[in-house]
Amino acid sequence: MAQLKMYWFPDTPIEEVTLPEGYSFSHFDPAKDIHAWCECLRGGALIDGRSDGVGYGQEIIDFKDIDPAEDIQFLDHNGEHIGTATAFVHKATNIGDMHQVAIRSDYRGKGLAKYLSYIVLTTLKARGVRFVSLTTGEGRPAAIKSYLAAGFRPVQYDVDMEDRWQAVMEDFGIDELPMYYEDGSFYKTIRRRGLAEKVKIGVFGAGRGRTMMRFCRAAGTAELVAVCDAVPERLEAVKREFGQDQNVALYTDFDEFLKHDMDCVVLANFANEHAPYAIRCMEAGKNVLSEVLPVQTMHEAVELIEAVERTGKIYAYAENYAYMPAPRKMRQLYREGKLGDFEYGEGEYMHNCEPIWGDITGGDPTHWRNTMSAFYYCTHSLGPLVHITGMRPVRVSGFEVPFDKRMARMGAKAGPIGAELVTLENGAVLKSIHGVGPSKSSIWYSVYGSLGTLESAREITGGGVGTLYGNLDSAEGANDGKNGEISTEDGLTKKADESGHGGSDYYVMYNMVEALRGNKNAEIIDVYEALDMFLPGMFAYFSALEGGKPMEIPDLRDKAERERWRNDRRCTDPKDPENEILPSYSKGNPEIPAEVYGYWKQNRKK
Repeated sequence: MAQLKMYWFPDTPIEEVTLPEGYSFSHFDPAKDIHAWCECLRGGALIDGRSDGVGYGQEIIDFKDIDPAEDIQFLDHNGEHIGTATAFVHKATNIGDMHQVAIRSDYRGKGLAKYLSYIVLTTLKARGVRFVSLTTGEGRPAAIKSYLAAGFRPVQYDVDMEDRWQAVMEDFGIDELPMYYEDGSFYKTIRRRGLAEKVKIGVFGAGRGRTMMRFCRAAGTAELVAVCDAVPERLEAVKREFGQDQNVALYTDFDEFLKHDMDCVVLANFANEHAPYAIRCMEAGKNVLSEVLPVQTMHEAVELIEAVERTGKIYAYAENYAYMPAPRKMRQLYREGKLGDFEYGEGEYMHNCEPIWGDITGGDPTHWRNTMSAFYYCTHSLGPLVHITGMRPVRVSGFEVPFDKRMARMGAKAGPIGAELVTLENGAVLKSIHGVGPSKSSIWYSVYGSLGTLESAREITGGGVGTLYGNLDSAEGANDGKNGEISTEDGLTKKADESGHGGSDYYVMYNMVEALRGNKNAEIIDVYEALDMFLPGMFAYFSALEGGKPMEIPDLRDKAERERWRNDRRCTDPKDPENEILPSYSKGNPEIPAEVYGYWKQNRKK
């Protein structure tokens, strides 16, 4: 888990201190002080259980920006080193670092840390630093109190930081503190957990939306205030689970639901209806978290982007597979430069839905799952790769696996699997395969860069997308990487493990709530990236209709490009009479006997 980070700014007053009798400051002498220094660090529990304190100390001394004789200082008592602190400057950024602050164990609990803070801050202020940084953990409450008293303030730089600080403030009885971003800019004033305002969430769709409702109860940063669903039985189930939360209003009428006082609407309704409802929500002043899919026509894509730009509301796409443990860590490592230049990636989302088809379609021949092209559900496989790279897909070729007996038994009119070959703006290539009709399920991701490769485990061999393997070189051409497993844990892992889809549902909601709280570090998928994830699938279908012909993917960030596609209403959904209806299967809609749908109506489990 990442440590808490704190900053001190040079305009903060430094309280003058007078050392008690017998105490003094001295500088580190590399020739004779290493053992005494390590004894101080060990007393401050900073050696992390290492027996070789000298070896540990040497690692710090060898750091390129540290001059030990100048930067390491001691607090002495009667000439004996009993405390230490390191004050150095990162030369590339001119940021001061208050490092390795520790008191020998037999001198702890005497309030001596404030003297070490004083000497570090006066030293670094005199050197003209932009600000002073330090890190510590919640396991050192006395140190945190001392740093706050010296004027250090919390930093928002990693997941869960604001929540953790609010818990610390609750323990200390501190009502509010200013919090800053990692670049030193002001984030906002945060309040302790008991006083913090919660983001008000409404959920449209009481089936799939149940996961989002449970987040609101568990997280403490959000509050479920309203739920809407056209099926009264689902609302009754919500009432049974959330009945003790008296402030949750239940609606069957969406217009009435939309009038409710809420900050954000989670769209967990039918996948073919997300775009029009998202637009209605934003025009009513609500922020939107939209489940998969974002749109189903180019016309909707243009309308959705323009609604986001016109209203200024936050739109986030809930592509939860981008937040699965392996692709989430892949993104972090790529963004840190550990993978090097991105060259190639593969993603697959293969889901044998035959056993649950009756439950999710109700035996309705016009249900969106029965009329949807195999290519449209592409963002579970392609989305994580787009999110890892942050690059725009520019060209695609699409291929569809032939309609088979399994799809016929299900009553789904598309091929069982769609596949795309996608070219990114830097020339890198992605391969994406996905479908609801394979004989077995598989979720898997793999990426290649100039420094090596990363890939998730496969379900068939154990571990699945929760496990990540890698082989990364230290530099291009070094060829010094080793095969091995890479931890995917971060500060949210334990909380997320209790939610659905490998914890990814928790990350989707967490980041949306953080964005609504004003955190610019929140990792949401905005409307432009959502379309970067989806449009390759749509145009792969257009490609498959023409035998796999490569198709250019429009960039709808360009307003002139939008005009070319504004009136393009091609899709496979027959419910909207304004749409130009394409066959669900690239070779023409297959005939499905009525008894297939009758079977599923009779054999639903719920």
